[in-house]
Amino acid sequence: MYADLPLALRLEQAAAAIARWSVTTHNRIYPHSAAAWIPCGSGTAAFLDETSPLTQIKGAGMEAPTLEADLDAVEAFYEERMAPVTFVLSPFADAAIFTYLSRRGYEIGAFENTLFRPLSATDIADPDPDVVLAEDAAEWGPPMSESFFDLVTQPALELCNTLHGMPQTQSFLIRHDGAALAGAQLCLHEGLALFQCDGTIRRYRRAGLQLKLIRERLAVAARAGCDLATADTEPGSASQRNYEKCGFRLAYTKVTLLKP
Repeated sequence: MYADLPLALRLEQAAAAIARWSVTTHNRIYPHSAAAWIPCGSGTAAFLDETSPLTQIKGAGMEAPTLEADLDAVEAFYEERMAPVTFVLSPFADAAIFTYLSRRGYEIGAFENTLFRPLSATDIADPDPDVVLAEDAAEWGPPMSESFFDLVTQPALELCNTLHGMPQTQSFLIRHDGAALAGAQLCLHEGLALFQCDGTIRRYRRAGLQLKLIRERLAVAARAGCDLATADTEPGSASQRNYEKCGFRLAYTKVTLLKP
């Protein structure tokens, strides 16, 4: 399997689908929410609130040429909601979108590495007794909030509730003596297993907990019949090293472009 356009298209289509799922799930859990999404060419422009990390455009420019009219519509969509405009783009996206965004003054915000790994029956293993399925968002949310933000806040809990409630998604925790130490998610999309939301509470880091969560999700995804797994990580991070230890390799590096 090669890191080529067909692979990138599959990965970015899944990212766009999850962006839509996040909006519909958020509206189901919080009926008075203003969350919404619109298409951006082949991608999805999602809005949950003006500060949410899920308020982004995913998968744009992958299946058809990007038109400036698409960008006009997206910018108006976010301007109406007083939210930043944030594109997360694959290097396989239509080159015109990069030209248009550059002319509009967009700036580089960050990079993230998209990793992938084929799956097969050999990845099926006995369940890890230390990794449990979190059936309840109230159980999964507080430790994940602490993992990512070092404290538990209401906005963070609402974010975790939305992520936990998405379709085709399973949330996992590692517990010890009744305390949650780390957690993560597995999201399934047309045979693709997306590994996301890896988080470990600060005082429990560097103990191999993320490796346990990755290996357990590999086994769960293989049992579910998935043929491919993917994860996004910060370049050169401990998370990337842990995924590479489990057989993942780099597909490409995505860029985040922000409108000042």
